Formats: sequence, C-alpha cells, structure tokens
Amino acid sequence: CRSIHTSPIKADMVGTNSSRDNRITLVAAASFAAGVVVASVVFRRREKRRRKVSRLNAGATVEGNDLSLFYSSDIKSLTTTTEEQKLLPTEIYGKIVRDVVVCCVDCLIVRSSPISGEKECLLVERSSEPIRGVWWLPGGRLFRGETFFDAAVRKTREETGLSGARPIQILGFWNTFFPTSNWDTEEQKGTQTVQPVVLVELTEGSEVLLDDTSERYRWISLDPDLALKNEEDKYVVEALRRLKTWKLAKL
Repeated sequence: CRSIHTSPIKADMVGTNSSRDNRITLVAAASFAAGVVVASVVFRRREKRRRKVSRLNAGATVEGNDLSLFYSSDIKSLTTTTEEQKLLPTEIYGKIVRDVVVCCVDCLIVRSSPISGEKECLLVERSSEPIRGVWWLPGGRLFRGETFFDAAVRKTREETGLSGARPIQILGFWNTFFPTSNWDTEEQKGTQTVQPVVLVELTEGSEVLLDDTSERYRWISLDPDLALKNEEDKYVVEALRRLKTWKLAKL
C-alpha cells in the first residue's frame, strides 16, 4: 500500500493563496463600507443644504388652500360683491389709496411655452403709478366678498384677456411701500399695499389682450437665478424663489 504525502511546497502555496484571498476580501469589504459612509455623508449634506434653501424661501401654502375662513354657513352672502363695491367714487377711492393700506392680489401666471415646452410666467409693463414703467406681475385690488383665488381669476381675465386660469396656491404675502400713486395730491403722495401672490396655471391657450393698466407684456423663465441675472424686479424674483422652493420641498 502506498503512502500519500502532500508536498510541502504545494501546501505552502495553498496557504499563501488562501491568505491572499482573505486580504482581498477584507479590502473589498472595507472599500464598500467606506463607499457607503461617503455616500451617506454626501446625501446628508445635500439634504441639509436643500432644507436650508427651503427654510430661506419657504412660505407657500398647500396647493388648493386659498386661506379663506368663513364665520357663517351662509357663504354665498359673504362672497357677494355689489356693483357699488366694485366701482367706488373717484374721491372715495383716492382717499382710500392715500390713507388706507389696500389689499391687492397679484398673479404669477404660468404656461408651457409653445416653442420650447418649458414653463414660463407672464410679466406686464405698468402704465400708471405706482412704479410706472416697471415689469411686474398682473394684479389689482381685492373686492369685498372675493377670495384670493376668485380675485386672481378675475384679474387674469381683466388685465391679460387670458382664459382658462386655474389658481393653484398662494406663494406668499408682501407688504409694499410706494413713494407715488396714481391718486397723489399736492399734500399727500404715495401708497401702501399688501398683496398675496397667487400661482395661476393656464389650462388652455389664448392670446394676451392687455387692458389700459399695462403697456406691453413678455414671458420669462421660472428660474429665479436667471431673473435676478436679468435684473427683473425684486418682487418678481421673490415670487419665483417661493415657487422654486415649493417644488424642491415636494421632491
């Protein structure tokens, strides 16, 4: 019967290969673990940066909420506007503009560009004071009995002629102070307005037909950084920042 002996050289080679395989496995495991740690750190930093941006320009309401509170079940009577309330006498309205803070509703009207397909918003060049000649958002006085959404639909139709306006959400509120108004007297000049900016999406295509409150119109990108670079008015930039922040928060 023959004895079977393992060669010392071969045994050493088997031991060496096994040791090398173990080292490779350990290195691979360590590399994987390091990769997971790095990815986790990068993710947390990005989330922290995103939350910081969200807090910086946060303020938009939940979509569909126009912040109306009714203290009666008879909502119809509370939301009825008479013709007298719409068309105030000149002397009365002039005094209101000079002596009272007026609530106006402005509209960030958004559509898909028929050329590029990208989202864009409408700006109009104001034809009267305050800030005559400035490219701003369409909008105007809130009537008694109107919700912010109702006023946004009305002002979109009256000032731009656009139909199919669907109010989405309130992007924020601003308190604006102007050194001049269209109702200035020798003794009193300027006005103050508080306005919610309502995001309005167009559900159908139509031609812009401006009323006499605006001279010209143009469509711009929704990118607030581009708006800032192009020296758009600060009010427009702030509204676009709110919209961008809301979209980031939904991701």
